[in-house]
Amino acid sequence: MAPASFSELIGQAEAVTFLERTLETGRFANGYLFHGPAGVGKGSAALAFARALLCERRGLEAQAGLFETAAEGPSDEACGRCAGCGKASRLQHPDLKFLFPVSGEEKDLDSTVQETLEAWRDDPWFVFTYEKAASIRLSLTRALLRELAFKPYEAGRRVVVVRDADRMREDQYSAMLKSLEEPGADTLWVLTTSRPTRLPATIRSRCQRVRFAALPEAQIAEFLTAKVRLAEPKARVLAALANGSLGRALELRELEPLELRNQALALFEPAARGDGPATLKAVQSFNRFGRAGRETLRRLVEFQELWLRDLLRARYGAPRAALIHRDREAEIRKSAAQISATEIRRRLMALEDALRAIEGNVTPDLALFSGLMRAGDPGFETTSWPAHAGGRWDY
Repeated sequence: MAPASFSELIGQAEAVTFLERTLETGRFANGYLFHGPAGVGKGSAALAFARALLCERRGLEAQAGLFETAAEGPSDEACGRCAGCGKASRLQHPDLKFLFPVSGEEKDLDSTVQETLEAWRDDPWFVFTYEKAASIRLSLTRALLRELAFKPYEAGRRVVVVRDADRMREDQYSAMLKSLEEPGADTLWVLTTSRPTRLPATIRSRCQRVRFAALPEAQIAEFLTAKVRLAEPKARVLAALANGSLGRALELRELEPLELRNQALALFEPAARGDGPATLKAVQSFNRFGRAGRETLRRLVEFQELWLRDLLRARYGAPRAALIHRDREAEIRKSAAQISATEIRRRLMALEDALRAIEGNVTPDLALFSGLMRAGDPGFETTSWPAHAGGRWDY
């Protein structure tokens, strides 16, 4: 379940400070756009913000002007004890509306939404994951907009949280626009996205933007060991693989990352020898002839990149603590003494190009085979860092 307060969010001090000051002053914009990499706490912060807005104790303090003299805890957060906080924490408050992308048939929409919410309530480390075609359904948006015509049920305002708002249709944005422009004093919108450029400029311009940053690797590793109780070697590798996203690290926590890393490195060996047939056979075996999925292949390439990162660090004298693959330190330092920084960069660029292909419409086997062979061929030259069609680095 999402954290009950801003204090439980990690690595987002700037965003939290802004939201706390907003709650303290009581001056609210019509809408807020929380943007940043996926899995860094935007959705959790949006729900914590909504709970604070719907907290009955905060509402009474605001009326009495007691923000500076409250006896129990900070007045700019939800108290966590009133009926409003309890309902909001379970996403059952009648004045908290929560939209998120779903997949499947329209006839199964209600059960799909309920199953997702139940899983979210039961799992303290739940991560929202979607299929590529998942979207915020038009029927849910229409029902919400009809409800906004009425006054809130219990609280002084209604809060609408739209998770991954970039997964809406164009006509939904048009319908939402009027409510964002003239929501009235009793409705506040919070949109979250990791792809803000996919939102129409008319929506972005009417929201107060709050930026969330990628999380430091050390903070993710510490969270995984202290809170999720993962072993330190596993937490360290997952934190590096997560690329600044705690959500992704939590999503991968059931993996055995060291085993997958060994498979990834073994897969590169025939490519480094220039053995095309052996590389293709190994790729097809690993991919199970298309059944492994693109995400598995993407992780394989990212393990290759993490290995190259360790080589680069070791080449310039980094201590053991700076390495991810410490269990293979001797091998890393031996290889680092035999490879140049230029060659490491060339391999990284070839692997990045393979990631772009895997994320696109290229046949996965072909994309991985081509990327490995180019990374293993010192004669293959690349002059610029490949652009990712999916906006992989566009936050």
